Amino acid sequence: MRLKLTAILLLSVLLPLHAYEPVEHENILKVKYGFINQLDPYLSPLSYHGQQIGIGNEWWQSFRRDSAWAHIGRLDINGLRAYNTAGSNLIYGLGIYAGWGAYYHWNWFDNRLKVFLGPYLEANFMAREIGNNVNKPFSFDAGIDVMAMTGISWSFYGRKTSYRLRYLIRTNLIGVDYLPEYWQSYYEITEGVHGTARCAGHWNHNVVRHELTLDFQFPHSTWRLGAEHIFLNYGTKNMQYVQNQINIVVGCIWKYRIKPNEKL
Repeated sequence: MRLKLTAILLLSVLLPLHAYEPVEHENILKVKYGFINQLDPYLSPLSYHGQQIGIGNEWWQSFRRDSAWAHIGRLDINGLRAYNTAGSNLIYGLGIYAGWGAYYHWNWFDNRLKVFLGPYLEANFMAREIGNNVNKPFSFDAGIDVMAMTGISWSFYGRKTSYRLRYLIRTNLIGVDYLPEYWQSYYEITEGVHGTARCAGHWNHNVVRHELTLDFQFPHSTWRLGAEHIFLNYGTKNMQYVQNQINIVVGCIWKYRIKPNEKL
């Protein structure tokens, strides 16, 4: 009887400790700078090109310890300034992108090679203002996309350092976007589109975001260096908004654990 009571007491102590075992979080704080090229017929018949700068944060975490399922969250804020091809006008822009996704990963070679695949949900907003125009001073696009996400990573090690090379790509499948009052020409000489929300997919709204990063882990810090490319193409009635971004990304990485049963 005493042995049974002892076993029950040990299980009551050990099981909660296992249930509340903290899961490791990986957090990445980053800044980026790059070049942008866009064609926005709502604001101007000319193409614009310029620079942008942004900040962002992303985190990776397993759903539970030793689980093959994990999730990722991201938040990015970008500001841009672009000139038209004639050099006579400019556009200011502000973009906000937030998303969350879940993925399943397969591991090989002692977890050094990882391939992952899963769904991703993203909300985005991009506002633009043209500098020297009073007829069409403002334009924006907004949307919510269900995306497919996949990637691959390879880790390799030095004597006191380790490195991780990772490629990640996301593209939209279906969602909802909003078109503002949208006209076919600069002077509004033809019939346009009144502001409306619509179902969006590859047939009328195409988004591709992919990035290649290299992470460096040193004895006391971990850093990221990478490049990303973003392509956006949407429109209606033969009016197409097109944007290309190429950015260099520099970030700092740290890992931490939280014990949910401990109070602050």
